[in-house]
Amino acid sequence: MNTRVRVLNATYEDFDVIPAARAVVLLTEDLAITLVEHTPRFVVRSQHVAIPLPRTIQLLEYVHTPPRPVVDDDTRASFKIVLARDHHRCAYCGDAGATTVDHVYPRSRGGGDNYGNLVAACADCNGRKADRTPEEAGMPLLWVPRAPRTDHKRQHAIWRELTLSN
Repeated sequence: MNTRVRVLNATYEDFDVIPAARAVVLLTEDLAITLVEHTPRFVVRSQHVAIPLPRTIQLLEYVHTPPRPVVDDDTRASFKIVLARDHHRCAYCGDAGATTVDHVYPRSRGGGDNYGNLVAACADCNGRKADRTPEEAGMPLLWVPRAPRTDHKRQHAIWRELTLSN
């Protein structure tokens, strides 16, 4: 019972992750249905009810949530998230283990700290590029920096899980 259960809104959109005990309460009060059962199968029992422990539940009625802030390429970025977005892989040479973040368009020339202007870079490439653009340094980018799309990735993972469970 110390597991967590994914909750989907009535529209199958990711809503929350809650403790299993709370999910069982939602199921017993007929506020949600089980979409995916926990594996290995575990049944939660009371005197009158036996409910298989869920891994994913869906709310029966839509719950309005306030819109999340839009994160796009012009949004101010943190270096930690840029490194995670690029999987600590250098955007110039492709080597793993990048520990620094480089401004594609140098900050000294007006380049900002936004997702569209920051990439992970190894210390060697970052130092070699210095205060130049990738074109000036002769170091083309291996990919175009974009804002992370974690909501879309999480939603696709949910749809994949639901497809595989049926």
